[in-house]
Amino acid sequence: MVLPKKLAQLMKENGFNFVELAKRSGVSKSTIHGWTTGRKVQDLSELKRVATILKVPIHELVFGEPDPFEAKSQEFLKELFTGDVRVTVHRIERIRSK
Repeated sequence: MVLPKKLAQLMKENGFNFVELAKRSGVSKSTIHGWTTGRKVQDLSELKRVATILKVPIHELVFGEPDPFEAKSQEFLKELFTGDVRVTVHRIERIRSK
C-alpha cells in the first residue's frame, strides 16, 4: 500500500496541510497524520471523505494507480453506447398508494 506517499503528494499538489485537510474532510488531524506515517489503520468512510476533497478515487489514494476494473467498465460502456441514443417515453402513470 502506498497511501502514506500518495497522500503526502496529493496534499502538496493541492496546497493542503494536515489542519486544512482535516477541516475540509471532517477527519481528525491525528488520523490524517497517522495515515502519512503508516501507523494508523484506515477507516473506509474517512478515506472516502479525504479522497473526495483531494478529488481522487479511493483506489488511487490507497494504491497509487487507477482501479483497473473501473477502466474496463468505462471501456465496456463506451463500446455499448457508441453513436446516438434515442430515448422515448410513451406513457407515464402515477400510481396512488392505498
